[in-house]
Amino acid sequence: MFDLIPFTTKYRSMNYDPFREFFGSMTVNAATDIQETDNAFLIETELPGYDKADIHVAVKDGILSISAEHKAEKEEKNEENGYIRRERSWGSCRRSFDVEGIDASAINAEYVNGVLKLTLPKLPESQPEHYEVEVK
Repeated sequence: MFDLIPFTTKYRSMNYDPFREFFGSMTVNAATDIQETDNAFLIETELPGYDKADIHVAVKDGILSISAEHKAEKEEKNEENGYIRRERSWGSCRRSFDVEGIDASAINAEYVNGVLKLTLPKLPESQPEHYEVEVK
């Protein structure tokens, strides 16, 4: 009877969680590209299937957070055949980035064809002040 249970190295671990593999496959990773120009950083995040209203971008304590969540519900009934079908789906993703040195008040966001494009302007570099003091 023991030979019916698969027994590989991952099952030997005391920390093995069979649900981690199942729920881990449902996690959506938002593919992100980051480019740097002379004046700004450009972030492109793929969020296919989300509406613009489902996407939230915020900056708090020097951290840029991009989050998106959508829910869908579909129901079909056919009285003649006697079947009912009801499906629900839910998806979310979240990405965070350190944005120190960025002018947070001037961030521009645009969502087109499932791609969120953010332009993060850099703060001007502060030049150390240098004064000449006349000796009398």
